[in-house]
Amino acid sequence: MYNTELGAVVGLSRKELSLSQIEELGYYDFMAYLQVPFFNIGGTPSLDLLAERCKIDENSHVLDVGCGTGGNACHIAEKYGCKVTGIDIAEHMIEQANIRAQELGLSNRVSFEVADAYNLKYPEGTFDSVITVFVSQFLDIETAFLEFKRVLKKGGYLGVNEMFKADKIPAEAKDKVDYGEKVYKELTELPFSIRTPSEWESGFIKSGYEDINIETKTEYLTPSRSLEFINELGGLLLLFSLLWRVVRIGLRSSKIRARYVKMSRGKRVLLNDPISSKYIGYVIGGGRKP
Repeated sequence: MYNTELGAVVGLSRKELSLSQIEELGYYDFMAYLQVPFFNIGGTPSLDLLAERCKIDENSHVLDVGCGTGGNACHIAEKYGCKVTGIDIAEHMIEQANIRAQELGLSNRVSFEVADAYNLKYPEGTFDSVITVFVSQFLDIETAFLEFKRVLKKGGYLGVNEMFKADKIPAEAKDKVDYGEKVYKELTELPFSIRTPSEWESGFIKSGYEDINIETKTEYLTPSRSLEFINELGGLLLLFSLLWRVVRIGLRSSKIRARYVKMSRGKRVLLNDPISSKYIGYVIGGGRKP
């Protein structure tokens, strides 16, 4: 489901909520209210690599599981000319995703709806590709990957862009990684699990996929990547607009400020700590339905 990158699209509107309503929002509905478009430490380069692994082109129908506010789905549809169906369990996410598609003129190729990843309503063999971006790390992948395989066409691809932790982590770093996982479990109230590359590969194997490929990436916070990231968000103006929204809501609520503090701690431990961050990255994983 998209985890540290923030952004917005010009013209996006949202339903105004009272402060008490905002405070009661779950983690992802809260992120949707802030208009966070994606949770993806690899940015658009990782999405493009995922699309390449899944053979996505203008003839593809792609299912984006855990689509969030639609940033990834719209990027893929716009760049590759494909049709994308996005699903998410968070209603606020879907509301913002549909607004995003309208604003970008992509409603003819992108659609979004609330749905359960474990119980997809689509008939067997509906999609050419199924993708997840920072979503499968919250799922029981043996159950989910089987359901994804059901809705894939024969020869279709499942592709995942998810976090990983190294298979071997020294004790001084492991405690910090474990703490970071604990923080995001508490924040999201979901079974957040950073799997190792071998665990991701095992998930594909046990679910019956073929031509499995797991590629790991650890360089995601370089200065040049930071500049690219700002451009992906639409420039400094939109970034500052979002940051002001974050600050303004935080100033009004101690409960939300406490949430920000916890989010900052989890991000710092997993991505910025000089010891533990060396053992964290993201995988581009893929497999084909026989």
